[in-house]
Amino acid sequence: MAERKKPHVHPVDEVWLALGAEQPIAPSIDIVDSHIHLWDFSNPPYYFDSYERDAASAGVVASVYVDCTMGYRESGPEELAPVGEVEFVRAQAEAVRGPVNVAAGIIGWADLSLGEDVMPVLEALEQAGGSRFKGVRSRATYDPDPKAGYGDAGVGPGMMADESFHRGVACVQSRGLVLDLYAFHTQLHEVAAFAKAFPDLPIALNHIGGPLGIGPYGHDRQGVFDLWAEGIAAVGQCPNVTIKVGGFAISRIAIVPATPRERPFNSGEIADFCRPWVETALAAFGADRAMFGSNFPVDKVAIPLLTLVNAMKQLTEGLGVDGQRKFFADNARALYRI
Repeated sequence: MAERKKPHVHPVDEVWLALGAEQPIAPSIDIVDSHIHLWDFSNPPYYFDSYERDAASAGVVASVYVDCTMGYRESGPEELAPVGEVEFVRAQAEAVRGPVNVAAGIIGWADLSLGEDVMPVLEALEQAGGSRFKGVRSRATYDPDPKAGYGDAGVGPGMMADESFHRGVACVQSRGLVLDLYAFHTQLHEVAAFAKAFPDLPIALNHIGGPLGIGPYGHDRQGVFDLWAEGIAAVGQCPNVTIKVGGFAISRIAIVPATPRERPFNSGEIADFCRPWVETALAAFGADRAMFGSNFPVDKVAIPLLTLVNAMKQLTEGLGVDGQRKFFADNARALYRI
């Protein structure tokens, strides 16, 4: 097995982030963070203790870990390499001694294009994760532009309609697992068609539907928004899809810019950046099928976690406290059975 190159991540400046310290705003409710990563892709590593500190500051009581290629096995069958990540995360979760249930749910990765042959991989992932293992993530992100897409490291076009991929997905469904799905805004109609092909499969659409903000898309923000909004409306018609509201500072999305500045944006400024995207997503999915996901530590490059939570509280105020409880905790608990 070839040695895996660890992905580049932007450095996090804790001193700079502290300049944007805020106090929690109402309401005081539980928060289950539906999308986090732990890794040694940064210096220092971002392990369970680092996330615990961020989570405690923001009122997060539990989180869901999502595959990021961390800890893959470097020997043995290639298809079983991602089992190493689930083993790593389970060990991290079991090392926690504080009140935050880090990685209460674990979403791993499996090559679903294996079709029926993915079943032993799913079984190995379940064994590795125990009761914490809840599903797999599929990165369907394709774009022909070399900057916006992932190039040779990514997938080709049409994966979500591929017959062998569908057979692999059927294995996921047969085991009662969740499918996390990451796709770009240009693919949302493909997402809708895929979701309709598996109406009984619970799907979590990652990163608010992946609106691209780099390459050719960085020069046409309104055009991106319009195409994204049309696609989000289509996916919102699929009752088996829940949208994760987060990922705003991902470099490919860049809704919240990670540009150098004297101090971090405050929660009001973050809310202003995110408002049209969040309001459109909530209109399409409603309070019952949307959930908060910080995407930490990726988004930490631009936003302290408490600031992000405060911004999302401002943007979901119209849901009422009951709706906010669903958005911030209940929906994630139900989807991932935690």
